[in-house]
Amino acid sequence: MQLTWLGHSAFHLVTDTQSILIDPFWTGNPSFPAGYEDRVGKVDAIVLTHGHEDHLGDTVRLATKYGATVVAQYEICMFVNGQGVQNLQPMNTGGSIEHAGVRYSMVPAFHSSAIIQDGKPVTMGDPAGFVIRADGRSIYHTGDTALFSDMTLIQRLYQPKICLICIGDRFTMGPETAAIACNEFLDLDLIVPIHWGTFDLLSGQPDEFARLVSRGRVHVPTPGEAIEI
Repeated sequence: MQLTWLGHSAFHLVTDTQSILIDPFWTGNPSFPAGYEDRVGKVDAIVLTHGHEDHLGDTVRLATKYGATVVAQYEICMFVNGQGVQNLQPMNTGGSIEHAGVRYSMVPAFHSSAIIQDGKPVTMGDPAGFVIRADGRSIYHTGDTALFSDMTLIQRLYQPKICLICIGDRFTMGPETAAIACNEFLDLDLIVPIHWGTFDLLSGQPDEFARLVSRGRVHVPTPGEAIEI
């Protein structure tokens, strides 16, 4: 299994059979590796944690280009369907689905989820995280979230050993609270900090986070760097 960070909260996960994008904020993302799209031969699924524009990103364009299935909150699926996306797997918090040999479990996140249209917020359902299980491994993408103690239940139920965890502060956990999640609530082998450095408002830094984590190995990839997991 291969995992590639594409800046912000965006990832490309390649399993034995599936090519999966997570929160594909590519256009307008200053951390997105130039030319990466030219290296993507196929996309089978696009997973969305919530409806903010820096996570919804290029979903409609990419789902249309590749014929990918969008896996997301029901309201997000209905929104992208209205933009022309045909292949959908709508779900909601607490549920799991099997799609093309991959198990997707939607777990809670404490955040918000809306887009702004004509100066007004339009709800996109509730924010979420995802645990994706494929090739015998479980990966927890926290989405955008505050710290919450029920992360212990996510660990108990889905047993992730890899976590893509937000650390940018202001809108999500910062380094201190994200480290508490890793040290006290989760039991991880590999930890990748996300949602940091993209914009000036995101002050959380990965070196500070790594210094505070005492359980699990923190890896800070370069955007576009493939990690074998």
